[in-house]
Amino acid sequence: MNNRSAARELIILALPQLPKEETKLESIDLEKLFLALSRSLSDYAKLNITSVASDLQKIEKYFLNAEIDHPDNEERTSQIKPVLIPDTKVLREKISEIQNAATQLYSILELPELITHTKQDPSVLYAQELLKHYIQNKEKVNEVIEQAAQHRNKDKKWKLNRMVRLDRDILRIATCELLFFQDTPTEVICDEAVKIADKYGGDESKKFVNGVLRDVVELARKPIS
Repeated sequence: MNNRSAARELIILALPQLPKEETKLESIDLEKLFLALSRSLSDYAKLNITSVASDLQKIEKYFLNAEIDHPDNEERTSQIKPVLIPDTKVLREKISEIQNAATQLYSILELPELITHTKQDPSVLYAQELLKHYIQNKEKVNEVIEQAAQHRNKDKKWKLNRMVRLDRDILRIATCELLFFQDTPTEVICDEAVKIADKYGGDESKKFVNGVLRDVVELARKPIS
């Protein structure tokens, strides 16, 4: 994870903690904001590790009960032997649950690295630049996103206040970069926005952000070839 990647992710995660009053946005202490965010990320990691451990224990308990209740073990009072579970649907479901737990653990493993970036000058400086440009140009950024979202689906007439908050924040930061950070390649901005959407919001968030960003690019920069 490079400094700019970390800065993007940190600002997106920090946006919900920004003050609602426009007059207070300019005086934000980013260091304090990142400190609060790093604590939130640590709590998030602990909570998810506990959740994953609980899910794996449930899976283990399911298979243990399946062994105990199996006819081959009816008369056994001590050592329970392994048994065949003929229902492949159940096995697929349990494998899927284990895969989900592994994915969740993989995401958690990235959090310590992200937290370290809250104390690194290059990450903080780029985050400050991002936040400054977003605050100073919020109306323009929102306007471009709404135009792009409505172009994508004219029937729904997407408005910012109807979007999932995470999707909206990801689009705001990516759009800000597309408009005001011309030195950053379009592909990099879009790819990282989609990765963050997938990481924190899942497949639906990823698809939505990717779709809207394609039209944002047409409004803010030349289309991706």
